[in-house]
Amino acid sequence: MEGEFLTLQEAADRLKVHYMTAYRWVRTGQLPAFKAGGRLRVRGSDLERFLHEREVDVVTPAPEPGRTRWEVHVERLHDLLLAGRAAEAVSLVRKVVADGASRGDLYPHLLAPTLQRIGDDWAAGAITVAEEHRATEIVHALVARLGELSRRRGPSRGTAVTLTPPQELHGLGSAMVADVLRGAGYDVHHLGVNVPLEDLRRFLQGLGPDLVAVSATNPGSDPEVLAAVVATARDGRDTVVVVGGKGADPALVQAAGGVYLDDLADLVDRLGRLLA
Repeated sequence: MEGEFLTLQEAADRLKVHYMTAYRWVRTGQLPAFKAGGRLRVRGSDLERFLHEREVDVVTPAPEPGRTRWEVHVERLHDLLLAGRAAEAVSLVRKVVADGASRGDLYPHLLAPTLQRIGDDWAAGAITVAEEHRATEIVHALVARLGELSRRRGPSRGTAVTLTPPQELHGLGSAMVADVLRGAGYDVHHLGVNVPLEDLRRFLQGLGPDLVAVSATNPGSDPEVLAAVVATARDGRDTVVVVGGKGADPALVQAAGGVYLDDLADLVDRLGRLLA
């Protein structure tokens, strides 16, 4: 195939996809092509490279029906982030989304496990703080890009507020939650990190949200602070307060009147039942 020049239809046949799918890949820059004689042509070498990249980078079916080999994509994204190859990391995630992965799948199965691995690398002394920060900032930019694409048209399913507990500076988890909720049709007010409790109380009193989602990612967080956040979010209202993350103690969350959720992929379904 190396020295061949194929028409786009021939390339689509080799890829076993519809012509318009191959054309979309050309338009988005994923599959290199050029015009010759008024028709799009694809070099055989570019088609080979594209096939290899899709095998490595895009959602790959696992041997079991209905499963995806997310570990393949986690490994690839992990290496790109540590190398600081931001453009390639963005390209990988875009391909996964273009291949049909939802935000509800992408965050818990790809981005969160990748960041966990990078955090483990730092804890083991395998990478520096600078490398860990660079990787995290690339993912911040990724989430921001995805957020612009995730706003769903149609009637609102409710109003949600997302945040982290005071004194915790890791805001990426709550940003992912905010994006998933936007994609599910909620009007989201994302507060980020380190909102004082009194300011939070006033904000929620004025807004009256249906849902408050708290992301506690730091296992060393003060449990009393988290309990105070849940109490502040409820404060005599019917607001559903959901808490998740490695810094959350399920028993403490439930005792404070919140709902503990350990799987981001289950967030939207659980919320539908809770709010009903």
